[in-house]
Amino acid sequence: MIGRCVLVGSTPLAARRVAKIGLLYGSRERHVSEEYLFEAFEPTEIFEFDLDLFQPDSSVSDLIQFAARRGAPFSHLVHYIGAPGLPRSLHCAPLPTACLNIDTFSWLPSRLRWAMLFDFVFVWQPCFVPAFRQAGHPKVFLLPHAVDGRLFDREERSRSFELGWVGGLGLAQYTRRDRIIPMLATRFRMNEFRRRHSKQETAQVYQQSRIVVNVTRDEFPREANMRCYEAMAGGALLIAPTPTELTELGFREGEHFVGWREEGEIADLVTDYLAHESKRRAIARAGQDLVLKEHTFQCRKETFLAVLEQHGDQFFAPARGWPIEQVQLTYLEYYYKHLIFSALLQEFQSLRKTNRGAAWKGVPMVLRALRHGLLRSLK
Repeated sequence: MIGRCVLVGSTPLAARRVAKIGLLYGSRERHVSEEYLFEAFEPTEIFEFDLDLFQPDSSVSDLIQFAARRGAPFSHLVHYIGAPGLPRSLHCAPLPTACLNIDTFSWLPSRLRWAMLFDFVFVWQPCFVPAFRQAGHPKVFLLPHAVDGRLFDREERSRSFELGWVGGLGLAQYTRRDRIIPMLATRFRMNEFRRRHSKQETAQVYQQSRIVVNVTRDEFPREANMRCYEAMAGGALLIAPTPTELTELGFREGEHFVGWREEGEIADLVTDYLAHESKRRAIARAGQDLVLKEHTFQCRKETFLAVLEQHGDQFFAPARGWPIEQVQLTYLEYYYKHLIFSALLQEFQSLRKTNRGAAWKGVPMVLRALRHGLLRSLK
């Protein structure tokens, strides 16, 4: 099973050659799942590059030298797709590289192209693994959401909330959520669901809740988001929309969680399981046991490191064999999509020198980015 705390291959962890991870992200828009994953690492196991503090197009060699001068050489470079920058020369990096694709349902065609710059691709949603493989990447691995296992235990607590909720409301992708959660709050005793919660507070809410209803993104209702794992780890009964990715990850409906199919049935399901405590607690305990055994970020860390260890210092990025203008267009697209103007213009100038014909393909991206920047400055 993907989530299990096991190694890939037979090399013991003590002998792995992953000396240190060089991690690239942006602190102002860091994805919570990426952040929690690397919180499972010891400080000596990673060297962080906050791209809000670095040049967005620093080269791989610049990053290697920067870390070396601080006595922290790393063996693998890991990039969160979504970070406000993309290091140059990934296609000829002297060490293995990996990218993290978390919200893959956004910009999928672009993400497929960006992934080709990296030797390893880690994907959070099961259904997208085949897409990266079919696009031509030879090393794609599933690394789903999880929980920080240090915050949860199996001790039974007083559950003062009939229903618990932590999560965003009022965003364009959550119109269904905006209907359901406030409606449930009028019928059941809930926590202060409109305020933000820290990771520790989230764990406390779910450990004090009898039931958690999950409502996912409008455009990707099957997602097994972090709330699924956190709710089950807290010992609450998870009621999740079905069909769901949970069933692809080893969870069984009716045994580890309860499914809802129509909005109109949610309140009745909550009422029914509040009335049948023994049934609710049995399903909740089964879900909790499975999450804390196989779906913690501590487990994900071991899976992640095991993949890198199994393949040693091998290189797999398809872009290592691409023509340079194809590499440059891929960089141009990343800088365009993330509106990194200085890197975009510099990459375009380099592309013009390399291949003027290929540069014409980049003109629309440059013009759209500049237009967006102008409109934003006028607001």
